[in-house]
Amino acid sequence: MPNYTLPDGETVKNKVGARSHAELETIEVDFVKARQLEHAANPRIARTFDAAHLKAIHRQLFQDVYEWAGRTRDEQVRLSDRTIASEPLLYRPGSKPFAAGARINDGLDDLAARLRDADYLRGLSRTEFATRAASVLAEANGIHAFREGNGRTQRIFLQELAASAGHKLEFRVVSRERMVQASIAAHEDRDIGPMRRMFDEISNPNRVAALTPAIAFLNSAKYPWNDRYVATLEPGHVQDLTVAGVSGANFMARTDTSILIGQRADLPSPDTASGARVKVFPSRWPEPDDQPTPSTRLGPSLGP
Repeated sequence: MPNYTLPDGETVKNKVGARSHAELETIEVDFVKARQLEHAANPRIARTFDAAHLKAIHRQLFQDVYEWAGRTRDEQVRLSDRTIASEPLLYRPGSKPFAAGARINDGLDDLAARLRDADYLRGLSRTEFATRAASVLAEANGIHAFREGNGRTQRIFLQELAASAGHKLEFRVVSRERMVQASIAAHEDRDIGPMRRMFDEISNPNRVAALTPAIAFLNSAKYPWNDRYVATLEPGHVQDLTVAGVSGANFMARTDTSILIGQRADLPSPDTASGARVKVFPSRWPEPDDQPTPSTRLGPSLGP
């Protein structure tokens, strides 16, 4: 038996005394956020971009919550309740399994070797880096080295890889739903396209600048944006949309499942009103060396 969970089979054994999944999730968030701030303010982990680096990040983030922080799920970890936790085979119902057994650490070592051979993606243009970095996250997610906490650990690893290569990744504008869709496409369907589009977007400060005020508005309106696919419009892909709001250089549109941000210049008319149905031909977003797109607060209508 894996022995990672309490008798309910859902709540992961923890150091904070949580007895339900919901309680643990709430407490874990606060502890991990504090450790993330600590790591950002005073980074002490050697940026070696290998298994040791990834494990050290996980250990720092989750040390207050789990006894096995920093230990991969194939390891046998003796817990304080005298059980031994190990889960070398992990999969979600109806999904392909993640890397199993020895393939977990072998996979991490292979990934580290390829990064080393590629000089840790240094010397690449922004778009080249985004393409390669997307594959790194997809591969790390397919390994799924830890029982819990893979996403937050991997995102810090990728942000540090980006900084080392002279780039920046802004995962703060990625909704939970978008990350789930990109991860499933890469793992289940071997389709890296959604992940690459996401990385191209979050490495472009002008697209990030368009998303930031939109997300701020959604937060202020208590709109559950994390449960929607949130993105800037992809150039060259015609879209039939309902306009939700226009402000400054950008507009917000919605579909049944998505919130999309576009450039006002792409609307059929500069006076397009909220609620209008439009066909949009998205133009190219400015590159970082271009004139930045001004970003202002959007005030859309998000009702049906």
